[in-house]
Amino acid sequence: MVLENNSNVIVMITREIESGIIKCHHYWPISVKKPLELKNCRIFLENLQILQYFIIRIFQVVKKSFNIKNIVTQMREQRYGMIQTKEQYFFCYKVVLQVLEKLLTLD
Repeated sequence: MVLENNSNVIVMITREIESGIIKCHHYWPISVKKPLELKNCRIFLENLQILQYFIIRIFQVVKKSFNIKNIVTQMREQRYGMIQTKEQYFFCYKVVLQVLEKLLTLD
């Protein structure tokens, strides 16, 4: 929902548990070191500030999917004539795939 609506702020005005009843499911990462892995995205906890009456958490949400055609289109817009042959397209695909694989293995 956050990605679909391009939300910048999420406000939760309840505790996770109130009077022994679960009021909210945990939908954020616990540690700055390890993102929360979901099917279509990763959620990174970038900062955490605990105040007297509330907690501020700063997240980064990153989509896992990508579209190689959109990447090639953007490259062509930046540099006319770029990626014209099948070999160039395949090379571009391999490079993007390697970069994404590296990003997935970052801790």
